[in-house]
Amino acid sequence: MATRTADALRSVVSWTMLAWSCAGWGAEGFEPRYNLAGSLGGEMFAPPNQTGIISALAATYVSVSKVTGDDGGQLTQSLPGGTVALPKPTPSALYPSYSRGTVEIPASGTMTRWDLVLGYITSEQYGGGRLAFAVDVPFARKSQSISTSGATPVLNWSPAVPADVQSAVQGQFSSQYQGALKAQGASESGDVSGLGDVELIAGWHYVGDKLRVLGSAALVVPTGKYSADAGPDIGNGNFYTVRPAIQVAYLPTSNLAFAAKVSAGLNSRNRDNDVRSGNWFGVELAAGYKTPIGVVGVHGIRIQQYQDDENNPLGASRLRSNNLGAFFTTMIPLVDVALTVQYMATTSSRNAKHGNFTQVRLIRMF
Repeated sequence: MATRTADALRSVVSWTMLAWSCAGWGAEGFEPRYNLAGSLGGEMFAPPNQTGIISALAATYVSVSKVTGDDGGQLTQSLPGGTVALPKPTPSALYPSYSRGTVEIPASGTMTRWDLVLGYITSEQYGGGRLAFAVDVPFARKSQSISTSGATPVLNWSPAVPADVQSAVQGQFSSQYQGALKAQGASESGDVSGLGDVELIAGWHYVGDKLRVLGSAALVVPTGKYSADAGPDIGNGNFYTVRPAIQVAYLPTSNLAFAAKVSAGLNSRNRDNDVRSGNWFGVELAAGYKTPIGVVGVHGIRIQQYQDDENNPLGASRLRSNNLGAFFTTMIPLVDVALTVQYMATTSSRNAKHGNFTQVRLIRMF
């Protein structure tokens, strides 16, 4: 009985890991490989004809208050019912049974992530735009706390079993059941730091007076610190993600800009556990106004899986996450660096991490 209960709980709790990326939250640790702090900012106003080497450094702080379930509330999971074997020579007909139970899985945590991005924009034009190439190397430190709680199922007995035996077995069953809950939460809690999943990016960039277009594709490589065993991870898992995207910005005046970005996440199968996270799409919108001291604006992100997870112990587990925030971008003239500070908060979610994201990034052209 204890082994069966522990195994069932292990399959539940092991999927509440607070992995970054960013990145689906679900089979990918309830988080897609996407920058949920937002990627549209004051860079919408970047001047035309920028070419050469580009470097960026981003620091992101993530605070997760909970992991949500399919109803948008705190994550829960049903555990199967079963029977409790009694010592021999008790016949199996007298073994007590217990019904299916439900456990709550409160989860919270923080993560600090640093991304170093190096890229190059060609001076030559192709179809009116320039080619762009970049590599994003992340490093992160994460702390997570996961617990499980639920009432111990009541054993159903045959009247032929003496009351004192029923009481003793129920007490032992309750102790083992609650011990398994506590142990599984403890095994998934802790601190970890290390390299994240590297991204290789290529795109085509057009910059006009009023219209800016960026078409790109990213390959996310499983280089991050990750283990299929219990415990927190930095990487999302031993699988690849191809992420095509199209981004369009329109400047009706020199001081006003609107932007939209549509992305998709196409996932391979995790080679460690045969789980495949369902593919997802994302929409990001932003509006910015250029003031004498910099660009202020608002932005929002919606990420949603359009495919079920495969072989996920939690079931289909389709992720959905809506987020709103604001940003400010300014130039630091002495070093010719663009500084962006932005904040994003989750407004609603399903099968996803629910929290807030703060990011500071520096971009410089050479």
